[in-house]
This record gives sequence, C-alpha cells and structure tokens, in this order.
Amino acid sequence: MKLKTFSLVLLLMLSYTLVAQEKQELKRSIGFTFSAIGSNDVTNSEGASLLGGESYSGKRFFTLGVSYVHPILSWIAIESGIEYSKHTITVEPMKMPNFPYTAPYDKSVSLINIPITARVSFLKYFFINGGLILDLEAANSSPIESQTGVGTLLGIGAKYSLSNGFGAFVNGYYKAHTLVPFSANNDDYRWRLIEGGLRIGVTYNF
Repeated sequence: MKLKTFSLVLLLMLSYTLVAQEKQELKRSIGFTFSAIGSNDVTNSEGASLLGGESYSGKRFFTLGVSYVHPILSWIAIESGIEYSKHTITVEPMKMPNFPYTAPYDKSVSLINIPITARVSFLKYFFINGGLILDLEAANSSPIESQTGVGTLLGIGAKYSLSNGFGAFVNGYYKAHTLVPFSANNDDYRWRLIEGGLRIGVTYNF
C-alpha cells in the first residue's frame, strides 16, 4: 500500500514538473534573418536544356526575411514568416552555326517566399527544420519560367537565447523552388531555382 502511494505521489510530482517545464519553455519568437552565404543554381527534371536552347546557371543570391516561431511542445514548433530573395542567373545563349557569337549575360529573379515549416529541437541548442515554401515571383524579368508555386525546404541549425529574451541562430538549409508551379507549363524541361546556404537570424522570445 505504501509503495503504491509513494509511486502515485512520485508520478504526480513528475507530471507537475513536466507541465511546469513545458509552460516555462513555450515561448514564441520573432526574428530578422539574412542569407547570402551559399550557392544557387537553375535545374530541371532532365538536368539538361532543350537541344539548341539557352542554358542557365546560378551566380549569386541574397535573402532578407522576418520569421515567427510558434511552439507546440518544448521540442517542436511551427515556423513561418516572409522573405524577399534576389537571384542572379547567368544566361548562356544558344550557339548556332554561321551566326555571330553572343556572350553570356546576367539576369535576375526576385521572389517573395512564405515558408511554413516544422522545427524540431534536440540537445537543447540544435534543431532540424523542414516543410513547404510558397514562392511568388515579384517581377516579370525572369529569363526562365515563372517561379510562382510551391517548393520545399530542409535544414539543420543551432540556436542560443539570453536571459533577457534576445537570441540568435544559424541555419544551414537547402531550398528547391516551385516543385509544384501555378502556371500550366510543367514539363520535364521546366527550369527551377535551387539554393543551399546559411541563414543567420537575430530573435526575441516573448
């Protein structure tokens, strides 16, 4: 009887401790993010351009954003926000016999990104994140097909928060844009932006 009573009291104390810990750690955060370290490229399902057509390669990019993290449990949260990114693409014109040579030139693609991802924390300071991205092309100057559609994101990072609520994180990531385009053209030769980089953020917990 004493053993059962002791076990029940211990279980109640443990449950109370876990609930108190959850309540203490469940803080939302808002942050400002920047990405420019990494590389971008242009690809399609076939990994090649149409015979005789132009080819494309990524040159550089940068991304500025605002992020919002809403905790579900102490170890998992939903992250969203809004980002502006600009990608510079090098265009290699088609080569045709008996026609003058045209040198490669650069064009830019501007995107508004709205990520909706899950963030899973582990070992206190680390996390993995992944989910979907809503891509909206901000201008019509793109040399490739419209990048408006749904893409995907996967990453791993580290975070640290101070006692005053301020914190910072770094997040290595890979993005594949417009895997599901909103336009009608969706064949194997459709060009899509991809990027891999390092996202740096400054956050405030509240």
